[in-house]
Amino acid sequence: MRRNPLFPVACALALLPLPTYSLATSPAQVEEARAASQGNDIPLLDQEQERDIDVAQDKATTELLWAAQWIDSFFDDGRSTAEENTTKASLALSLGYSRNSDFEIKPRFDLRLRLPHVSSRLNLFLTAAEDKDFDADSDPISGRPAHTDAERRETAAGLRYFLKESRNYNISFDSGASWDYLFAGLRYRSLQEFGEWRGRFANQLRYYTDDGVKNVTSYDFERGVGENLLFRATTSVNLYENEDGIPHAQHFRLYQVLGPVRALSYELGLYLDSEPSYKMTDSQVVVRYRQRFFRDWLMLEVSPRLTFPEDHDREANPGLVVKLEATFGYKADEEGYRKIFR
Repeated sequence: MRRNPLFPVACALALLPLPTYSLATSPAQVEEARAASQGNDIPLLDQEQERDIDVAQDKATTELLWAAQWIDSFFDDGRSTAEENTTKASLALSLGYSRNSDFEIKPRFDLRLRLPHVSSRLNLFLTAAEDKDFDADSDPISGRPAHTDAERRETAAGLRYFLKESRNYNISFDSGASWDYLFAGLRYRSLQEFGEWRGRFANQLRYYTDDGVKNVTSYDFERGVGENLLFRATTSVNLYENEDGIPHAQHFRLYQVLGPVRALSYELGLYLDSEPSYKMTDSQVVVRYRQRFFRDWLMLEVSPRLTFPEDHDREANPGLVVKLEATFGYKADEEGYRKIFR
């Protein structure tokens, strides 16, 4: 295959940092930063009233950040867990069925070890799984290639070094190996605030010895809705050095937290590609029900779904995935739930 001519330019643009809001270190700096970022005075309000409004907005922003982190942890979002410099292991068994793919069983093992005696910023990771997991982002049940999965699903091991860890920034470098290839890359994440909305930019640039350079970019736009709902829109773009076209996807999710042990996710995914001609390659509707199962460390997920793959003439392809997942090194965050949700 010829090299994608847009690949170098797109990778350079994707790695440009976005503006963020940094945290001041003293009360005077906090007040100075707040005054500089708030713009003009609000008519008919005095400074104390303006300050009360700003405090309420800051509190709402913090609660949105906590809620998103709690939900990502509960649903084991791979992009979020990649930023956790901690020790954790999970063992999952997924059973899936669809009209086009029949019945499949796929195991997955994931291990992350913090290495404080070597460096507080260093993390060892090991993943053992099928090439395609039952992930709503990777559109697996219809056989389409993953459009938003930043990491391969084969057995791989490596080291991740966190260059920067903060609320607004996360930068890490990783390198490792699988049975057939070596890889190394850089991952960058930043947060932006837009009133009641929050933006989350993430980019991972990796080089694989067998496939060349791959760049995965995503942007989340999210806000809280009501007391126990979180809406998130995710735009993602994949760039492959040695492949034509630019596969990309748009996801819409509405998370409903039912309690400290149960949650729902209503999802719509649209998958597109620019080659050989611009078209929608698939679309899918997924409902994911996830709950703790008898034990805090055991999770059960049931997710019925309906896809409309282009390679099957867009005929409806109903399916169901059931996943049982055991987690080690993680405790149920019921206290965090009570602080965030009502």
